[in-house]
Amino acid sequence: MKRFLVLFLLCMTGIYAGSIVLPEHFKAHFEQTVTNPKQKVLRYSGKVAFTQENLLKWSYQEPTKKEVCTDGKEVLVVDHDLEQVSAYRIGKKFDLTTILRKAKPYSQNIYVTTYEGKKYTIQLDSRGRLQSVAYYDDLDNKVQILFKKMQYGKGKLPKEQMKCNYPAAYDMIRG
Repeated sequence: MKRFLVLFLLCMTGIYAGSIVLPEHFKAHFEQTVTNPKQKVLRYSGKVAFTQENLLKWSYQEPTKKEVCTDGKEVLVVDHDLEQVSAYRIGKKFDLTTILRKAKPYSQNIYVTTYEGKKYTIQLDSRGRLQSVAYYDDLDNKVQILFKKMQYGKGKLPKEQMKCNYPAAYDMIRG
């Protein structure tokens, strides 16, 4: 019985299963560092929310106030400083759920996977929660996102909460 209980607990935390256990939703603060090939570094920070329908909402607070919302197929960028909204269809679908589920253990709390031609390195904290994601973007920039104050939850976040909000007077650009 003890063996079964230990095996069950290991599977629930994702350690034994070899894959990352993804919650139905999460909210966190984030710090994003983008380093270009010439080693110039840009830093961003804010809050992020995710729900398993592949809805992501990034609320950037520094260095400028922006919101980026996506359903994996389209991305909406709201730049409050410019009073502008940009909407784009995503050529390659971004699927955080698939990226995390495909990830395989590399070392303790470190997972790696390749998705849409990009290699992702994912780190979990001691409780098995998402702590950081690193990858190279299409412009060969090194991107690292560090999550803080991670809150995992059950149930889907309301779709209204996952939408970017902006005044009707903002300019709209479709790309």
